[in-house]
Amino acid sequence: MTTLNHHLPYTGSVPKVDRAQGALSTFAANAYLRLFVVVMAIAAGAAVLLMAIVLLLDLVVPILFANEIHALAALFPQTAG
Repeated sequence: MTTLNHHLPYTGSVPKVDRAQGALSTFAANAYLRLFVVVMAIAAGAAVLLMAIVLLLDLVVPILFANEIHALAALFPQTAG
């Protein structure tokens, strides 16, 4: 069986369904608002990632080096006096 010259029967025009335009559907239809939401989601993710890294360093550095001063001296030996 081949699909060449295979046509679907014409059924007429499809009736348009009117849908309620609520706040969310109006918001989703606007490309600039969708772009804003995507940019805000990326910024929020970056902020959460940054806070997680800072929290992890704040927890790990004292465990490895006993305190921040010893950590700085180990990481930057030229500044240790």
